[in-house]
Amino acid sequence: MELYCSQYYCSVTMLVVIILVLLITMASSSPFTSLIPSSYSSANTTATQSTFMSAVIFPRSFGVGVYFIQIKVGTPPVSQYMVLDTGSDLTWFQCKPCNCFQSPGLVFDPLNSTSLSVVPCDSAPCSHLGCNNNQCQYKVDYMDGSFTQGMLVLEKLTFGGIGVLNVFSGCGHSNHGLVTGADGLLGLGGGPLSLPTQLRLHGLADIFSYCLPQGMVFGSLGWLNFSLPGALLPPGTAWIPLLPNPNTPTFYYVGLLGIGIEDMRLPIPESSFKRTRKGFGGVIIDAGATYTHLPTPVYEVFRNAYVAKTRNLPRFYSVHPVFDTCYNLSGLESSQIPNVSFFFSAGPILTLKRKNILVEQEHSIGTGLLRI
Repeated sequence: MELYCSQYYCSVTMLVVIILVLLITMASSSPFTSLIPSSYSSANTTATQSTFMSAVIFPRSFGVGVYFIQIKVGTPPVSQYMVLDTGSDLTWFQCKPCNCFQSPGLVFDPLNSTSLSVVPCDSAPCSHLGCNNNQCQYKVDYMDGSFTQGMLVLEKLTFGGIGVLNVFSGCGHSNHGLVTGADGLLGLGGGPLSLPTQLRLHGLADIFSYCLPQGMVFGSLGWLNFSLPGALLPPGTAWIPLLPNPNTPTFYYVGLLGIGIEDMRLPIPESSFKRTRKGFGGVIIDAGATYTHLPTPVYEVFRNAYVAKTRNLPRFYSVHPVFDTCYNLSGLESSQIPNVSFFFSAGPILTLKRKNILVEQEHSIGTGLLRI
């Protein structure tokens, strides 16, 4: 977890969660039910009866903490490295011809895939999108300024040897931002065009779960499973209920009540984390965001309390524009760093230790600088 504050918003960032497993039950309805074909291929699968398909998650930093998953797109299948994102719906990949950002592999050529078809303008998914030459056009803008724009298509996606035909996807011809080294994005939100919703409508999987790897540690891997009810989870899995919000079905909300440092819960009103009657506010889980944003008053209470708890630690005053609380921790024991806890309306208390709270300053030589 990395804390930072800027002029416009303040944030807490959770970069490493290796023991928390997120299990999500997919949405129960969609206006596109009749458009989802039920055919799929299942050759070369090692999935169990309850786990439909599974794939490996691995960390890629490139200056920001995101998680990648490798899938294959089209027929013949082309490997694509996708950013894992539970905060958006549409799965998309860069397509020729392309005004693209740098990607690790070949840009996908839709003309070479025998399983791709363009979604026509009179289809239900296109009713709220654009149209050009009877081809459904999409554009998605992200909060960090990234965007993707292109054709909405039906295409085959393959995960760990299992292929699913006719998945609504974005064939992005104009893309900006995202992450250097990615080919696209895997949309795991709860909205009607998300991959989990489409798999449920295929009758293939009702839930998905993922476990993130150990930060940017080389060789550390996580997993993403799409399963039917009854799938086995690791022993000791902790459950935190997800809260639905009909106004924004894409997002997965949790009932956060408060934040603590060591054994002290901070004097932050629970109302700071609750949704309003109109559906605004609240706390969501977003695997595609490096930073977990807090309202400025909440961040200031947390930061001031953390600074008070660490007044004996040597401070480092960085000129970095967003990090306002930094330490020089060369040679210090991890036990000297106070833990941070999150209190939920149900389920266990999530306690984060040093490696989840402090991030080593990049390119520092022999200084052991870490920062909040």
